[in-house]
Amino acid sequence: MPDIFVNTDNSDLKNKIYNASKLGKSAAAAEKKIKEAVEAAIRKAPGFTTDKPSKGYTLRMTVATEHVGRATKYTVIPEIVRYPKAIAERGKGKGEDNVFFKATLGSATVDHTSEAEIVDLIGELAQSDVKASLQTMRMDMARR
Repeated sequence: MPDIFVNTDNSDLKNKIYNASKLGKSAAAAEKKIKEAVEAAIRKAPGFTTDKPSKGYTLRMTVATEHVGRATKYTVIPEIVRYPKAIAERGKGKGEDNVFFKATLGSATVDHTSEAEIVDLIGELAQSDVKASLQTMRMDMARR
């Protein structure tokens, strides 16, 4: 079986796959860090590639924030979407063809830290989410 492609093209501003808008002025840096983290994790994973577009997946990741007292809790929420983009056949055929993925989301709560540290933290959470999704993508690809 050929390597499973993972799409990392976040250039479509109307349909971003990495969304860190909750971070305000740090959003662009965090989105870049997420992309780098996804690419690094995929490079280390046997049977996966980000180089040759073919049948595979897009890992959509959204950063969520929650204020906890004086601190802020950061979570990167992953979603696995089949690539190339296809409309789901289930139901009324609306929406993208997502793959059911259940994982314990990693999060971190920080108090008074620098923008660079938060961006690095977001990258680490994204990389953890990629590793957690690899087996799900392998199993789904075997059924496609």
